[in-house]
Amino acid sequence: MVTFGRLGRAFLVAAGVAAAAAVLALVVFHGGAQAVVAGVLGLIALVLFVQGVVWTVLQNRLFGSVARVRALAETGRQTTATIVAVHSTSSRVGAEPIVRLDLLIDGQHVTRHVRVPFNYAAEVRVEKQLPVRIDPQGSRAMIVEWDRLG
Repeated sequence: MVTFGRLGRAFLVAAGVAAAAAVLALVVFHGGAQAVVAGVLGLIALVLFVQGVVWTVLQNRLFGSVARVRALAETGRQTTATIVAVHSTSSRVGAEPIVRLDLLIDGQHVTRHVRVPFNYAAEVRVEKQLPVRIDPQGSRAMIVEWDRLG
């Protein structure tokens, strides 16, 4: 799940572009227009920067860093997670809900946020076992391998 990380990166790139445009406005324009254009672009850059930070922090807190999640596809340890409890959230990515799952993984109770593909929504229930890849280094990153669900 790297959607939030991608959003964060896009906002941060847009903030950089807006900041560069603000600096360019200071160089190109003169007089009152200089201050107005640079000020507006600077404000836009600030708002975009804050959005980028929020989405990036959200990614890291809920799902783990983008780099760790991507690395799990190759280096993650395959195991099984048993659903202990399912909690809804108000978050969605498109039509797919993000749920908070209390899981039992290798004898340990953990809580993870998971994006559930709409065609697997009926599979997310208490006592269901999910094939997962977890980070052997112990980060929050986890991937549910929906295509291996039996």
